[in-house]
Amino acid sequence: MSKQKIDKILFLASIILGVFVLYSCVMDRITAFCIRNCTNDTLYIELSESDTLDNWIYWSKYPKDTKRPIMPKDTTWIYIHREKVVIDNFFYAPPDSMVFASPYSFKNNDTCYIYAIKHWVVTHYSLEEIRTKKLYDRKTVIKKDFCNSLYEYRDVDSAEDHSLVSTKID
Repeated sequence: MSKQKIDKILFLASIILGVFVLYSCVMDRITAFCIRNCTNDTLYIELSESDTLDNWIYWSKYPKDTKRPIMPKDTTWIYIHREKVVIDNFFYAPPDSMVFASPYSFKNNDTCYIYAIKHWVVTHYSLEEIRTKKLYDRKTVIKKDFCNSLYEYRDVDSAEDHSLVSTKID
């Protein structure tokens, strides 16, 4: 057998082995969770193990303080009370869209929390005001609440409206 044929066989074998390792190890342990915004509002949504609102939306008043490089499409820069604030667009969810949640959210706990803040609140209040005035919605969820790794986020009002509609039909 020639050296070129042996090299090709080894190359194909390494690709097959790499694919096998990737799918057998990584994919079994990491499940990406998605949250669909089923409201009429644009929201910032996050799935977190923390039972208090983190600093996940506001990166920093100074972009150089961030841990990853800032790309213009990844952030929105606004002024809240005359101070420049950088907002992470990773959590941005217009109506009927999805955001990807952390694949490690359910790593240590079976219970996590979905935090949702309306876009107009994020752009008009500081994080401290949002926390103090509780201008966010927090839902407690478990892994089983995600059907095929998808959770459909609905307002409390829309859930009540839905139950009223179903009651009238019955």
